[in-house]
Amino acid sequence: MNTEIIKPKKVNNYNKKSVFTPVLYLLLGIVLAFKSNEAVTLMFYLLGILIIVYGIKCLIDYMRYKQLAQYKKINLSVAIVSIIAGLLLIVLAESIELGIRYIVGFFLIFLGITRVLNQISFGNYLNLTLLSNIILIILGIFSIFVSNIVLVIAGWILIANSLLLFWDYFKN
Repeated sequence: MNTEIIKPKKVNNYNKKSVFTPVLYLLLGIVLAFKSNEAVTLMFYLLGILIIVYGIKCLIDYMRYKQLAQYKKINLSVAIVSIIAGLLLIVLAESIELGIRYIVGFFLIFLGITRVLNQISFGNYLNLTLLSNIILIILGIFSIFVSNIVLVIAGWILIANSLLLFWDYFKN
């Protein structure tokens, strides 16, 4: 018996690069770096809409199958709770975004102050760690009064990554 081994053809797709990824990274990075508050609020709006759509689907299922025992009250309850939760997310989206900024900001300030106080208590206050802790405090203040610093930093990282991907794309 002669057995023939069929080998797949070499496809050279590994080296083909797309310009779509760096463009997507750049757009997302710009939104996060310069409009992070609006991006988070929009996310809560979209999440609220999705939950309302799910609630409406549950309400339709309840109306369609209410004679069946398993659909009697469960789908109606889930539908009502989903619609109310979705409406609350939409109405409170800006407040939730602000709350997240405050939590992140106060956490960074707390972390920076406790580290500075620990360094001072041990007499290690003339080094770069003290500077990094002061930067933490400044970033916390920025997060509270301006924008969510974590998302802004993520945005700048995405922008830098997209520029590197553009460089790599046009270099080849």
